[in-house]
Amino acid sequence: MNYLASNKDYWEKGYNAPNVDHPVFRFYGKILKPDFPQLCLGGSNLLDFGSGQGAAVAYFVSRGFNARGVDVSEKDIGIAKIRYPDLADRMQVCSASPSDVSYYGFASGIDIVTAVQAFYYLSNKDFDVCIEKIYAAMNPGAVLFATMKSSKDDLYYTNSVEAHDGMRVSNFQTKRLNVKNVYMTYLDDEDGLKKKFSMFRPLHIGHYSSKFRSDEDAGTHFTFCGIK
Repeated sequence: MNYLASNKDYWEKGYNAPNVDHPVFRFYGKILKPDFPQLCLGGSNLLDFGSGQGAAVAYFVSRGFNARGVDVSEKDIGIAKIRYPDLADRMQVCSASPSDVSYYGFASGIDIVTAVQAFYYLSNKDFDVCIEKIYAAMNPGAVLFATMKSSKDDLYYTNSVEAHDGMRVSNFQTKRLNVKNVYMTYLDDEDGLKKKFSMFRPLHIGHYSSKFRSDEDAGTHFTFCGIK
């Protein structure tokens, strides 16, 4: 079984997130509104890559954006269309393989891209194919906000082994999680983050982590905001 098929099995378990994730909320309040007020006046095209059950798309639509979401999980997109029937035409299932995708959400004219906890499920080669297609559809001056897995994410990283093309494969089980043959890429530092998104001009680089269970780690992620 190739890594994309294995990851798709994992994604089809579903990711129940009826509320917008905090990185999306904070990106809007801490970066988008103060630094790009012209994009917040209404009607800006926003792509949410890895949109899951649609909470971020609904959040941005409620604030006047022309938002669309794509995700490889048929289960999550199905739930999104039920949860937000008025936004159903904004939610699309896409192929797990970037080579099979012509474009994501918009063929052109994208002003903003959000990709929260999504890109690191792609190998280096597939990420390059994916980001090039997204980049080609973005307007000059468009904004990208993305998160990437840090090698300081001990729960996943220490329970993984090297696989191929920059990926590691994780297998472990906790009371909450059952992770089997899940492939991810990890970055060690900010220099690696800048290199990953080298086609964008860096604007803000940061990180976030949160720990709620004593038997899990803090789930450390890098954040990258850049401009085309």
